[in-house]
Amino acid sequence: MARESDIQAAFMGSLVLDGRGRQTLTTAAFQKRLDDVNHVWTLAECNRWIRRYQNFFFELVTEETENKTWSLRNMGYVR
Repeated sequence: MARESDIQAAFMGSLVLDGRGRQTLTTAAFQKRLDDVNHVWTLAECNRWIRRYQNFFFELVTEETENKTWSLRNMGYVR
């Protein structure tokens, strides 16, 4: 059975450091981590959760696809 606490852990697990030292993640990586803990979400649901609960993240690459690249703002933190 999937737990709510698994969502936060999946989000933290999908964070990576890019070449400029920023903490970034892609929606697809977050979705993959959620699948690993039995949460079956669409890319749109993942984006909606990030927008709602991780307000220190912004869309680094604004494209028309649902697989977005998110980056942590300066002086921000992961909730």
